[in-house]
Amino acid sequence: MKIRQVTITARHLDAAAAFYRDVLQMPVEVQPDRVRITIGSSRLSILPGEEFEGVHHLAFGISPHDFDLARTWLNQRVDPIVAGDSEVIEGPESWNSRSLYFLGPEDILLEFIAREADTGEPAGDGTVPRPLSISEVGIGVPDVGTAVRELTAKFGLPTFPPQESHFAPVGDHDGLLIVVDQQRIFFPTRTHRAAHGPLEVRIHAPHPGEVAPTESATITGDSAT
Repeated sequence: MKIRQVTITARHLDAAAAFYRDVLQMPVEVQPDRVRITIGSSRLSILPGEEFEGVHHLAFGISPHDFDLARTWLNQRVDPIVAGDSEVIEGPESWNSRSLYFLGPEDILLEFIAREADTGEPAGDGTVPRPLSISEVGIGVPDVGTAVRELTAKFGLPTFPPQESHFAPVGDHDGLLIVVDQQRIFFPTRTHRAAHGPLEVRIHAPHPGEVAPTESATITGDSAT
């Protein structure tokens, strides 16, 4: 599974554009009605919208060869979220990953994740970590089990460990839909719950289709290469 595009809303488009362009140094296109950010093979679109409860979560995949650079580079630009005594956070058992978490515009929870599965991906130019794609999208739902069953049945996607009552990823190392209970606080924060705001996700999946796990969230799949 690959995440092609994510669309969210924000109250302040100018501030969002400035953050992704000037802080994260990503390609940003400002249009009259939206901001578009290129993140490796994925796109993030931000539309104007009203304030909503909770925050979105996006993870950007990077090569493991870029991780040390990303750690130093991010520390010069943002305040990393520390869990325990380090900002380097190991993924769940069997993920073989390391992550760096930080807050972006309007407290969106962002993450750089380096998976050992991407060891074959080269590092960037040595000055800026090279995002591979949007690797994960958090989706808050009222019933995790029901949402997981709908996603796996409609798109022909596998589940990914761990499968818990309040946290259940769907997909694989190339792209994960992180399905969580709407009331769950996103790790590693201590206060930020999953967003109730508008969210559209377009994925590459074995089977095409559409699933709306909440009134404000839609996942659309296509099987075209």
